[in-house]
Amino acid sequence: MNKLYWQRTICIFFAFAIILQLAGCTSREEFYEQVTLSRDSAYQQWKNRKQREEQSQTIISGQLSMKDCIKLTLPNNKRLQSIVQEKEVARGEELKSYSAILPSVGLSGNYTRQDKVTAFGPITIGDVDNYTAGLAVSQPIFDGGAMPAKVNAGKLFYLLADQTVREAVQDVVYTAERSYYDVLLNQHLFEISDDAVRSSQVHLNDVMQKRKVGVASDFDVLRAEVELSNFKADWIKTKNAIEVAKADLIKVMGVSQDSKFTLSDKLVYEAFEIAMEQAVEAAYHNRPDLFGRQIDIKLQKELLDIARSRYWPSINGFYGYTWANPDPHNPTKIEWGRAWDAGVAATLPLFDGFAREGDIISQKARFKRSQIDLVDTEETVLLELTKSIFSIKDAAEFVESQRMNLERAQKGLKLAEVGYREGTNTQVEVMDAQSALTKARAFYYQAIYSHIIAKLYLQKSMGTITTFDTDYSQNKSKDMESGK
Repeated sequence: MNKLYWQRTICIFFAFAIILQLAGCTSREEFYEQVTLSRDSAYQQWKNRKQREEQSQTIISGQLSMKDCIKLTLPNNKRLQSIVQEKEVARGEELKSYSAILPSVGLSGNYTRQDKVTAFGPITIGDVDNYTAGLAVSQPIFDGGAMPAKVNAGKLFYLLADQTVREAVQDVVYTAERSYYDVLLNQHLFEISDDAVRSSQVHLNDVMQKRKVGVASDFDVLRAEVELSNFKADWIKTKNAIEVAKADLIKVMGVSQDSKFTLSDKLVYEAFEIAMEQAVEAAYHNRPDLFGRQIDIKLQKELLDIARSRYWPSINGFYGYTWANPDPHNPTKIEWGRAWDAGVAATLPLFDGFAREGDIISQKARFKRSQIDLVDTEETVLLELTKSIFSIKDAAEFVESQRMNLERAQKGLKLAEVGYREGTNTQVEVMDAQSALTKARAFYYQAIYSHIIAKLYLQKSMGTITTFDTDYSQNKSKDMESGK
């Protein structure tokens, strides 16, 4: 009867499980409706999230200096916030690597119901109800050098992530500073366009007055109107460019697009010279990608050691403690009993289908590739430094040439205006002089902008665009900025 009871119970259980699974079947229409509702819910969540983000974003106003811009960028830039999480990932990997040398401890529990027990006459072995609880401890002793290699790999992985974050910080700071100067340049270009529009309007009014007295023709008025329209088109274009540049700067800083601010820094030309040897020294001691390549070589070396360790035996110590009913030492004794065991286990893999050989070949190639990548990065750094230094020199020459050109254009416009009033110059000559001055002013500020960006790129190429924790890096950054 007892056996029949358990058989019926098991059959009812499986039947009930099948009915539950069949009841869970869903039609295609129901699936599509569920997906549609999910998308509606996702859209509402996006709207709510967007609203919360807008409310949480910082709204800035007033004067904004370059220092304030960087202070806002570092904690608020979304790309940087995302990359910083790589350090947490690396921290978790480093913590996990210690499992290679630390013991593992586990608890287990088990209940088994048997349909019958073995009996020899009046002696019964075991029981229909069996309970077991156990404690198992395992301690790695030797693993062919893999244990310290895994711990070292975890530490190196964290250092590599740290260099990734440093590189991201430099990229973001470079982008923020360049965006700041983009706004400054467009503001200067807007001022130039605004001055050109006002001057063209004054000239048009003067031509219209002269037409009234018969000194100027309708063609002269039409030509002045066309010139004014052209300058207005540039005015509109530069005005829009300011708004776009500000939107980019706001995005980089991670603040609200509702922010209203004016830039307090100016586009100023400052002469700058640096020797190639100084630039290379700064780059070799500060570039995070060079540090990262060097760390990656060490990391790949540890991974290669781990792969080679599979040729060695693996030795582990173990200890087990068991509580069981029936007694583990005497199955005929239906009561709780205890037992323990301890020992050392060694495993030596003889053949695993060439998995070890394949892994070693792959790791050797990765190790060699990391060495090549370091050399390639060093060559890239030298190229960037060379281009940066030449760009600074070219930009400095461009600034000087445009400074002289600007003085000529200003003098030329004055002479043309005086000659026009005296009747020795034509209207076309005045408009040409005005256009030349407008272009000369625009070229002059673009030259200053190019020089500033070239210096900024050099700082990025040297790895000194931001200061770091080491005194050496901080001192070298100051030396490079001052051109010593």
